[in-house]
Order: sequence, then C-alpha cells, then structure tokens
Amino acid sequence: MKSDQNQEKIRHSFISNVIYVLRDSFAFCGKKICVLFVLKSFFPLLQSFVVMSIPAAAVYLIERQSTLKEYVAVLAGYCLAYALTENLATYMDRFYAIEARESRSGLFVWRLFQRCLTMNYRDAESNEGQKAAERAMIAVRTEQTGVQTMIADTPGFLRNLLGILVYGTAIIAVDWRIILVLILMLVFNLRLNKFARDYRDAHIGENAELGRKSSYLSRRGRDLTAGKDARLYRMERWFADLLDDYMAAGQDWQKRIEKRYYLPAASDSIFIALRDGVAYLLLIHMAVNGEISLAAFTLMLSVVSEFSSLMFALTGSWSGLLDAQKMVDDYRNFMEDTDTSAHRDLDDERRNRKKETYVQRHPSDGEKVAESDVSAGAPDIELKDVSFRYQESSEDVLSHIHLHIRQGEKIALVGANGAGKTTLVKLLCGFYTPTEGEIAVNGIPLSDYATESWQEELGVVFQDEENLAFTLLECVAAAPEEAADIERFWHAADQAGLGEKIRSLKKKEHTYLQQIIDDEGVRLSGGEMQKLMLARCIYKNAPFMILDEPTAALDPLAESAMYEEYNRLAADKSSIFISHRLASTRFCDRILFLEGGKIIEEGTHDELMARGGRYAEIYGIQSSYYKDNPESQRDMNEAYA
Repeated sequence: MKSDQNQEKIRHSFISNVIYVLRDSFAFCGKKICVLFVLKSFFPLLQSFVVMSIPAAAVYLIERQSTLKEYVAVLAGYCLAYALTENLATYMDRFYAIEARESRSGLFVWRLFQRCLTMNYRDAESNEGQKAAERAMIAVRTEQTGVQTMIADTPGFLRNLLGILVYGTAIIAVDWRIILVLILMLVFNLRLNKFARDYRDAHIGENAELGRKSSYLSRRGRDLTAGKDARLYRMERWFADLLDDYMAAGQDWQKRIEKRYYLPAASDSIFIALRDGVAYLLLIHMAVNGEISLAAFTLMLSVVSEFSSLMFALTGSWSGLLDAQKMVDDYRNFMEDTDTSAHRDLDDERRNRKKETYVQRHPSDGEKVAESDVSAGAPDIELKDVSFRYQESSEDVLSHIHLHIRQGEKIALVGANGAGKTTLVKLLCGFYTPTEGEIAVNGIPLSDYATESWQEELGVVFQDEENLAFTLLECVAAAPEEAADIERFWHAADQAGLGEKIRSLKKKEHTYLQQIIDDEGVRLSGGEMQKLMLARCIYKNAPFMILDEPTAALDPLAESAMYEEYNRLAADKSSIFISHRLASTRFCDRILFLEGGKIIEEGTHDELMARGGRYAEIYGIQSSYYKDNPESQRDMNEAYA
C-alpha cells in the first residue's frame, strides 16, 4: 500500500478518470447506456430552445397581427413539441439513472468487493489499508458520490458546455459586451468554487476517518456479541455518547465546508442582478433604435438568461465532477495499489523448478504431480531463520525462527498470549511474508507459489472465526448448496461431532445460521461453532491442517474427544495445533514452546517435563488448578489418562 499522504494526492487526471468510469460503464451496461448518454448530452438543448421560443413566437404573432387560428396552430405546435421533449427527457433521465446505478453497484462495487477479498492480508489488516479501503468505498457508497456522480453529471456538463458555445455565439452576434460581463461572472464564480473545493480537499481525510469510526461503532452497536458486554457493563450510554461525538464532529466538518461554498452561492444572486441589468439596458437600447424586433428582443432576453443559467450550471456540474474526481481517484488508487500479486499463477520456470525438486525428492512418484500446483500428499515445510515485524513496530514479533515440519508430523505450538503463535500461523498461511528469512515447501520458497494454490493445501480453524449467515451446508462446504457434496458434508459433520445436532433441526443441513437471512435460523453455542469450523476443515480434507485453539470453548471431556478425532484425521497430514491447555498437546510428535517471539524449548511432552524448563513450569501451574478442584481433576484423569 502507498502511504496515507500519497493517497491524498490526485494521481490521475480529470480526463483520465472520466474515461475510466465511462468506458467501463459503457462496456458493462452495453449500447443502451451509450445511446442515452449521447441523447442526454444534446437533446436538452432542443428542449430548452422550444421553451425559450414560445414567448418570442407569441410576440412575433402579435407584431404580425395574426389571426386567432394562427395563434392556436402555432401555440398548439409548441405545446406539442414541449410535451414530447419533456416526456422524452423524463424517460432518458429515469432510465439513464437506472443504468448508472446498475453500473455503480454491479461493476464498481463488485470490483471493490473482490479487491478487498484478494488484497494482501497484511495491507487489509493495517490501519492504513483500512483507511484506503474506506476512501475507495466512499466513491461507490451512494448515488450522490464518486462513480455514479461522474456517470450522471458528465452528460449535463457536456450539454452545458455545448449550450454555452451555441448561445454565446448568438449573444456575440448581437453585442459582445453582454458576453464579456457573463464571462467575468463565470471566472469569478469558478474561483470562489475552487477556494471552497481546495479547503474541502485539504480536510477530506478528517471526514473519511470520522466516517470509519462512526461506521465501526454503528456495526458494533448492532453486533450481538458486543451487545452482551454493553448490557452487562452498562456501556450503552458510553457507546451512544462516543458515536454522538463522532457524528457531531462530522457535522462540524460539513458546516465548515458549507461556509466556504456559501460565497459562490451568494455571488450568484449579485451576478444575476448585474447580468439582467446589463442585458436589459443594451437590448432595450437596440430595440428602441430599431436594430432588433420585439420578437428578437424577447428571444435574446431568453437566450441571455439561458446562457447565464448554463454558465452557473456548468460551474455546478464542474464542481460536482471535481468532487467525484477526487473520490474516483481514491478508488483507482486503492484498486491499483493494493497488492494482489501474491495471487498470480506460477510461471513455467517456477513450475518446472518445483516439479524437478519434487521428482528428486520422490523419484518413485515419477511425473504424477506434473500438473499439481503445490504438492502431492502432506507437505514438508521448513522455516529458515524467519523473523517478522509489523510496519508500525520497532521490534520483531517473531525472531530468527528455525523450524522443520516433516511430512506427516504433528507439531504443537504452546506459549503465553503474545508469544507469536498466531503470527507464525499467519506466516504459514501466506497472509504475511517474513521480514527476514524464508519459508520453503518441499524445498521450494513459498514465495514462488501462487498464494491461492498454496492455500488450497491448507485446512485451518482459527480461534476467532465468525461464520457467514448462510446454511450449515454452505458454511461447511464453503460453496453454494448446488456445488456441495452432501455425503462429504455429513461425513465431516459426524466426524466433527455436529451431525446429531444438525439432524435434529427442522431443515437439517439447509438450516441458516442466525436469523439474518432466514427467520428460522439457528444460533449455535460457542462449542458448536467450533465444531462447525472443524467440520469445514474436515470437508476440505487439505494435506496441511492448522488448528488455532479449536477447543477453547469445550470442557476437558469434549476436548479429549475432539483431540482423538483430530489425531485420527491428521494421520496422513502435516499439522500444527495451538492450545492453551498444555495437557492437550501430549499426543503431538513435537511441542514447541514460544516466548518473546522465539522457540525457547522443543521436544515431546515427556522430554520437556524431564527438562524442567518453562514448559514444565507452566504445565505444573495448570495441573495445580485441577489438583485443587477434585471434579475437574476427575475430568482431566478421564480425558488425559
């Protein structure tokens, strides 16, 4: 990601952003929006000319002393023309707005959604990345911002510009002094608008930050998990006051902006009086001297008024487009700057090198993995002097980690909170890249693999997972129901210990989680949610399993049953298991004790206990709890005998 300071700068020209938005919108919506765009850019001029001509035509008929029949015929013709043009204009406005809305939501919002899901996880997690995403979202959030403003207002801007050229030419032909006054008015108005816009652009980051904070509080206020704490600890007043402060700050920001925009608005009334005074004086003088007819006098007054209106409309549409320009620029910056290169496909050279390495390690397998993106079977993973630190930190979270996870080996990661366990898991998942050192899979640097290909080999259960409010079948299969394997689903649900619960539900596997989409949705307990996550991991059947505190919400007996199932499931897989209960790790081939971002002890449970180090110390502390609680001790004996 680029720095926040750089993000504030306009990197794409106005013309470039207009072309970007319109080109992609036209390609997405097809010919209809193109035709409507052209008509909206030119047709309103015909409509305005019809309206302006009616008073002049009436005066002309009076001058000619026309008959009543002629009056009726001419005025009826104008009325018919006005009705037709008005209906066509209404049709164009409505359907062009629909196409613009469809383009924004169906294309630009969809692109942003996809980019947020595929961007580098480290960027997505950072405060800077979230700010950039929020600015990009502002460009597509509503019909009045960014992308849709540019789609909607560009035809009006072109129409105003063309009208100024046409009517300006007519005014110059009558008296150039009128156009001079109008041009001076336009220049002054543009300068005042620029003053207001520059102030707004200099402070736009404040509003984006306030919007991000307000949105967070609004979401958490509706969140059921946060709602429990808010009620128990009476936090609702605090939350409401905090949200009120952010909203008040946002309103203050808006008031400061509106004060700057008041000047160009106030100047309009002064200029209109000046315009009318100059135009009337000059045109009356010409009419009195017989230089123009009364009908021409009437028409020219309408032309001057329309020209002035078009000028002010031009400044308004120009100002709106410049507002949209900044938002679209933020959108494009986010789309271009967020790193998704890790999701690239492997090139031929890397594929060949990976294949050669695998064949050397497994000559008996021959060519059978030629088309595989990562490996055949459980991977062999090695961390070579790996260190990692966050961009905003001056210290390493992990420091000089050397670790070899052999094919089919079960590794336990234990240690206090903040020791670096979850960070190590995120490195192995490809969410982070090491600050120093290298991670190799089957002897090949992990950076040489496409992240998507590597992540296909991972079955992970995180401790802080929140599943989507979809059906249980969709949550486990991580796919639409029609793409799910029902037999595989039930196998995974049974092995995770959730099959009986699902069968007891009215809609069984078609039951929705929560009541967001379906009023008959189900709320699972914490332990059941963890089992659901384990079922998804089992369903995927990946060769490398990672379970990050998967039994935190379970009692020792349930935990023991799940560990036994995990041990069986991981028989032919490489695996990592993180737990805060040290007794639960005894079945693993090796236990790694992390402290201060380093592996300070390594070995089997018996080896580490015999060594009498930190692992043995912490294990003794945890065991003492059960010694002081006979019932818990009985459960522990049954679970870990």
